[in-house]
Amino acid sequence: MHSLSPTRRWLAKGLLASLFALLPTAQALSAAPSFPTKPVTLVVPFAAGGGLDVTARIIAERLKDELGQPVVILNRPGAGSAIGARAVAAAPADGHTLFITSGAAFAYLHLLVPNMELKLQDFAPVAAVASNPSVVVASTKTSIKTLAELASYPNPGEISFCSTGAGGLNHLQLEMFRRAVKAKTGKDYAVTHVPYNGLAPALTGMRDGSVQACMLPYTALVKNLNGKDLRVLAVQSKSRLPWLPDVPTTGEQGYPEMDGNDAFINVVAPKGTPEPVVARLESALQKTMQDAAVRKKLDELEVQTVFMGSRELQKWLAGEVGKYGVIIRDAGLAVQ
Repeated sequence: MHSLSPTRRWLAKGLLASLFALLPTAQALSAAPSFPTKPVTLVVPFAAGGGLDVTARIIAERLKDELGQPVVILNRPGAGSAIGARAVAAAPADGHTLFITSGAAFAYLHLLVPNMELKLQDFAPVAAVASNPSVVVASTKTSIKTLAELASYPNPGEISFCSTGAGGLNHLQLEMFRRAVKAKTGKDYAVTHVPYNGLAPALTGMRDGSVQACMLPYTALVKNLNGKDLRVLAVQSKSRLPWLPDVPTTGEQGYPEMDGNDAFINVVAPKGTPEPVVARLESALQKTMQDAAVRKKLDELEVQTVFMGSRELQKWLAGEVGKYGVIIRDAGLAVQ
């Protein structure tokens, strides 16, 4: 029987040490549940046919190929996205039920709605996949053509300013604008807020002259911008939109605090979803958003594709809660 040489004994010991070092990783991989094991449900907190719903369906069609399971859209509209958010927060934390929404309203509703139990901590951020910037529009029945003219209107009380719902993102953006105008002029910007239950009635109000101005999501307005009823005054983004190159940003018109009010379309899972599952979903969404066919379809809808991973999304959501929390408190807003 031949004994190993000192060199071979050293190599053998090193090999054994390397194998033992790999054991925890191998055990972790074997312990991690396979995912997904069944169809994945993507909950949309708005009605079918809307901008977010159409975007979600385009993403779901490609995401199923990455996950190897069907991705089913479930529309759960109502209560400013709270109904859909509650359904996802209460679902098993296994990655098979996800929430897709535009903006961070689900994460700050507890600041607006008494006894609202949902908070950002009840969700596991996965990824942001697109951006839906907001625009400031005026009715063509008015003479208002710029943000400065809107802010310096001789009698703001004559202006009715609509939103798509009390306490919604566009309402909070109006309150942010009031705050900015007051900081610039030293006077209260006493426009009248008229909340509508969704985009369609808000557009009707703009067309029939019931309201004169509005903060609205750009994507939802695409089909209506070519008409004679609406005039886009400003884009609430850090740069101009490629589809509206002649429309300046809010910052270019003297209101930089309004820039960056993009509502990222983001996907979150229930709190406690295992990190390997979140990582799997994040990777699948990233590959989905890199797909040329997906990007082409979204570009045709004038939806800006982006990608923001789980950690970056967590920071953005927390920042939105902080930013709009200040607005909610200062304006004394509450929604029943």
